[in-house]
Amino acid sequence: MIITILPSSANFHAVAYNEMKVEKGVATLLEAQNILGLRPEAFTTEKLRQFFIDYSLRNTHIQNAQFHVAVSCKGTEYTHQQLLDIAHRYLKEMGYADEGQPLLVYAHHDTDNNHIHIVTSRVAPDGHKIDHNHEKRRSRAATLKIMEEYTGQRQEPDVNDIAKDALTYRYTSKAQFCAIMESLGYECKDDEEKPMVHLYRNGEELGTIQVQLIMRHALKENKPDDKRRKQLRAILQKYRNLSANKDELAAHMKRKFGVSLVFVGKADTPYGYIVVDHKNKTVFKGGEFLSIKELLQFEDAATRFAKIEKTIDDLLTDNPKLTTADINRVLYRQFGTRIHRGAVSWNGETVNLRESVVRQLHDNYLESRGIVKHVSTHQPKAEKPRHSSLPGSNPNISNIMDSQAGSKDANRENEVGHGMNVNDVDDEQSQQAKWRR
Repeated sequence: MIITILPSSANFHAVAYNEMKVEKGVATLLEAQNILGLRPEAFTTEKLRQFFIDYSLRNTHIQNAQFHVAVSCKGTEYTHQQLLDIAHRYLKEMGYADEGQPLLVYAHHDTDNNHIHIVTSRVAPDGHKIDHNHEKRRSRAATLKIMEEYTGQRQEPDVNDIAKDALTYRYTSKAQFCAIMESLGYECKDDEEKPMVHLYRNGEELGTIQVQLIMRHALKENKPDDKRRKQLRAILQKYRNLSANKDELAAHMKRKFGVSLVFVGKADTPYGYIVVDHKNKTVFKGGEFLSIKELLQFEDAATRFAKIEKTIDDLLTDNPKLTTADINRVLYRQFGTRIHRGAVSWNGETVNLRESVVRQLHDNYLESRGIVKHVSTHQPKAEKPRHSSLPGSNPNISNIMDSQAGSKDANRENEVGHGMNVNDVDDEQSQQAKWRR
């Protein structure tokens, strides 16, 4: 038995959804209560929606008054009438059974599982808002209570509904199973007295899973093959070098490769990690790829900026005609950053490039567009000796709001007018607009 609270709304779209099913012949209106002022033969989608909207105005502080619930069972385990009886018990437990509470119940016939949908308002007949605090937790508790009364047997949370996906992964221990659950947004806590694991989400307990069941699905051994080991090792090394810390690394891995890194130990000083490969539904010890010490060898800002500057210098030495766009393609691939307005940024810090580099890139851009450079009649001033632009030695370093700083368009160029300071460098389009004026 599953009872699911569906999304709320201000316009009672659940009425339209269920009435659409009725029109298609795959649902029937099983029950309507307290729909005052409307005779059943006059029911239409718009009239029913408007009724609930008007009724809910008894409390103008509630923006999304729709309360929409689905009650379903396995196959034909329960008839629609039995599901309706369960629904009324549920509504009473949840506080939606006061006299005068409007109600629509639809039986759906478009799946192999018997199920019904309930639509009512979060506003009680006297205008107060029906309690929604800890709603999902109370819903689960109400479901267990009703099913115990209905079957005469104590009900345990259905593990297949809470952790059925995690049990299909290839793992070897309870710790690895809990790592899967954590990567899916849950939290596991051991029971101090019994061999079971308590599952939580957003601080609310969902139920318990027997350790015996967890280990029944566990493998004796699970190691990556050489190809996968080399592949993940290379990926971890690459994105470690693009990341400022373990959280950023974990985010890269999850977003780009569907791989979760679950760290073990204290948040600041983990002693290990587990790799959850969602694509292949398997779990490995992190040490199979990189030791925790290797994984957490993140570069400091000084080292990172030194490498970025050397890469730019090397590229321009090899090909002095490169544009910003050419260099940005390399910088983004190797360092996850770009040149933007004469500077490069990483991990919340920004370093301005040497003025000679910015001017060279500007001139290369003009030349690549066939634009004739303005030739000054004045002799250019000799460039000052280069100073280190590493954090701590360059006064131009500044914090920025966007830690992923840099132009989001790798093809935008930096433009510097003659006599402009490097700090005044603007984007290509805006600078050209200034010149046109």
